[in-house]
Amino acid sequence: MENNSQVIYGLIERMALVSDAIDSLFVNGKKVIVIELNKFDFEQTKKQFKNVDPKLNQFKIDISGIEFIFILDELLNVSEDKTEETPG
Repeated sequence: MENNSQVIYGLIERMALVSDAIDSLFVNGKKVIVIELNKFDFEQTKKQFKNVDPKLNQFKIDISGIEFIFILDELLNVSEDKTEETPG
């Protein structure tokens, strides 16, 4: 259990550092970071957060007012296929 809590602390601590850096670069406006992960990395990341439904293909974490959105890469690939332009 101790090892798991260290991983969570490390991830959240690093996300907080990124959040602070983004906030200092862009003072005004809403800040959103979208992270697309392969299935393995997405599942490993999702396990680090207690309140995330394991069935979800995307989830959002707010750290210091910065939204981190994690998306399973398969989800974006399907969306890209549907939004391809058709020849006119």
